[in-house]
Amino acid sequence: MADEIVMGYCVKEKAQKPMKDLQEVTLKNGKHAIRGVCASCGTKMMKFVSAKKADPATPAAAPAPTAPAAPPAAPPTKAA
Repeated sequence: MADEIVMGYCVKEKAQKPMKDLQEVTLKNGKHAIRGVCASCGTKMMKFVSAKKADPATPAAAPAPTAPAAPPAAPPTKAA
């Protein structure tokens, strides 16, 4: 991630600016983000990203395969 230039919105300059000192973070609600500072003014910046972009070394968790459901059993019949 150090080789990439990540652009984020600087609220102080009101423009898209490159970020430096990047950190990959996971928020309390489970969302992934990149935290850093504006390269020109030093204001804290944050950019929300997908889990794939946040940590490309770790493959995204695939849902576990589920077994097909068995057909429902027939209700018992009354013997007369």
